[in-house]
Amino acid sequence: MRHIIWSPKAKQDYTAIIDYLLSVWTIKEVQYFITKVTTALSALKKGNLDFKRVGIKDYRMVVIQKHTSIIYRTVSNDQVQIVRIWDNRQNPIKLK
Repeated sequence: MRHIIWSPKAKQDYTAIIDYLLSVWTIKEVQYFITKVTTALSALKKGNLDFKRVGIKDYRMVVIQKHTSIIYRTVSNDQVQIVRIWDNRQNPIKLK
């Protein structure tokens, strides 16, 4: 089982998305988003790490919803870092 490490920016992204969802949707949609993130993190913890590569070396992306992905990288054999919770509509150049 791998350990998940959140970057400060990923934590900020996650909080901002939840705040946004709370402002425009119901708690049901927020819970759905949290469940999707939790499911993706569980897959990463179990070692399912072969998701789509992004343009940055060693970075990969798990699509959790149509407009949202988790950008991560493997730090070591037992650690995965969540780099960003990414809005897929953004320009990927901003990831660099």
